[in-house]
Amino acid sequence: MRLLTYFGKTFRENVREWKILVLALVFGPFFIYMMSAYYGTATPSYALLVLDRDAPAALPDGRTLAAGAALRAKWAAAAYPDGKPVFKILAAADEASARKRLKDRDADLLIVIPADFSASLAAARGKSGAGISPLRSVGDASSVRFMVASSFADDITTTETAALAEWKLPAVVDFENLTAGKSPTEFDLYVPALLVLAVIMVLFTAAASIIKEVDKGTIVRLKMSRLSAFDFLAAVGLNQLLIGTAALGLTYAAALSVGYRGGGSAALFLAVGALATLSVIAIGLILAALLRTIFELLTVGVFPFFVLMFFSESMMPLPRVPLATLAGHVFYANDVLPTALAVKAFNKILNFGAGLGDILFEIAGIAVLTAIYFAIGLWLFRRRHLRPQ
Repeated sequence: MRLLTYFGKTFRENVREWKILVLALVFGPFFIYMMSAYYGTATPSYALLVLDRDAPAALPDGRTLAAGAALRAKWAAAAYPDGKPVFKILAAADEASARKRLKDRDADLLIVIPADFSASLAAARGKSGAGISPLRSVGDASSVRFMVASSFADDITTTETAALAEWKLPAVVDFENLTAGKSPTEFDLYVPALLVLAVIMVLFTAAASIIKEVDKGTIVRLKMSRLSAFDFLAAVGLNQLLIGTAALGLTYAAALSVGYRGGGSAALFLAVGALATLSVIAIGLILAALLRTIFELLTVGVFPFFVLMFFSESMMPLPRVPLATLAGHVFYANDVLPTALAVKAFNKILNFGAGLGDILFEIAGIAVLTAIYFAIGLWLFRRRHLRPQ
């Protein structure tokens, strides 16, 4: 009965403090729309400078082979699954000016097509292994953009050159798509991390719900009412679980509204989300036990928030630092944060269509870490705020 009474009190307070509640609910959707807009306009397109010196060559059947023009057309036609072009083709007047544009980072790659390219292809037609005048790639080998652009261009060049020379290439690689459904865009790969970002926002609302009782002095009256620490924290936890689940649902709906289509079980996704929310509430309890005022929460509390956001890979991928191997799974340094495991679980469910058996390690890890953090938080809170004075 005391638990339900305090649950109602906390729920009404959360509704009255609607600005904080709205911020927690819209934080995740805001980042979904922002990242969607960014990746919608910033899909990597590589500036490819082409210095085409090729002279068309006559074939024995009377046709003309313009291999340089054919290659330029293939590079221009290269596109991502969403239809956006891989290359922005730029014509180079001469090699000196092209090299200057590479140094100024106005272009990512220069390809020089030799004058006898078509002639060498015409002579090599049907003669597998015959010599062909090579193309020349120029760029900064330390640049990631050069390396990616060069890989794309080289693959297209090899395939098209073989077709023009009428060579049959051996099929040495068969591609198998690991992801569920269509190939994901770069934005799709970020969605699981952005969903966890919505859950992380509960850190502030959970800690604030506890700290305000200490800050206002009402914790004394709660102790006098014989409200147990379990009832007190369970009531706060249930409220925050509702907020976290609602924020997660709104964020996922926002992702769907901009074209994201995840696979896997929705029920499993929500179950992992609820468990991840509990883990953040547990961390919020530790934070609340160490602080006494809302002012301290708004200043000191920013640090653990950014630790969770950054090291859970909600903003960017991080280097892998293995700590141990457990049950055949590698446990990395940032996996001590349950939200990092939640990102992995969401990615497996939504982008790879994983089932319960595929994410048991992540679920077990989140559950164990949540229990540990709750135990630490409860001990600290009792010691600092619930002991008889």
